[in-house]
Amino acid sequence: MAAPRVFPLSCVVQQYAWGKMGSSSEVAQLLASSDPLAQISEDKPYAELWMGTHPRGDAKILDNRITQKTLGQWIAENQDCLGSKVKDTFKGNLPFLFKVLSVETALSIQAHPNKELAEKLHLRAPQHYPDANHKPEMAIALTSFQGLCGFRPVEEIVTFLKKVPEFQFLVGDDAATQLKQSMGRDSQAAASALQSCFSHLMKSEKKVVVEQLNLLVKRISQQGGHGCMPGWVQCFGLRFSTPLSKWNTKRG
Repeated sequence: MAAPRVFPLSCVVQQYAWGKMGSSSEVAQLLASSDPLAQISEDKPYAELWMGTHPRGDAKILDNRITQKTLGQWIAENQDCLGSKVKDTFKGNLPFLFKVLSVETALSIQAHPNKELAEKLHLRAPQHYPDANHKPEMAIALTSFQGLCGFRPVEEIVTFLKKVPEFQFLVGDDAATQLKQSMGRDSQAAASALQSCFSHLMKSEKKVVVEQLNLLVKRISQQGGHGCMPGWVQCFGLRFSTPLSKWNTKRG
């Protein structure tokens, strides 16, 4: 009898601090629906559900008829399931990781390497870069969601520097002036100035970021707004980023 080609998986859950808590998390709900033995802790976050073969989250196979214990092991012995093009291009490996995210608070800012740099980083520090793939991403919102992608126009960032003194303090007067002077010039000058500003912000000492963030929170506390992780430099970093419109796909 041929081995079944469709089988249930027990997927790995990542409990990052920004995830929704307990059974309010879609991740926790999916985990419970797929694994009757799963125990959901209401005081713990459930941020991501991973479906794939990632070294830190290889999905387990829940079918006693199959000798392999994980999806990665099964694909390694059944590489034709990937199709010839994917099999040859990615050397018999599943080239993507399917995730479900349930977000309660702001996530960290990420910068993904291209394929060439990803391979170099993996060779240099595999403990930090467990695979050699770049990470282009596609996202589909199951509920209303807001995100940030790329950089705002320079004019908008300069406006924020004028209106948010705590932001200006962390960027620094020299870098801020360089950015202001880049307006109306060629794109290379603007890119260089933007890099200088963003680098100054992200390399700020944590204690200084905390001080300025506390000042900012105190100043606008009466205005309301979204929460932010205490001491996160990303609370200022969002001033550089372009907000995306709400994505909303209603479930049937």
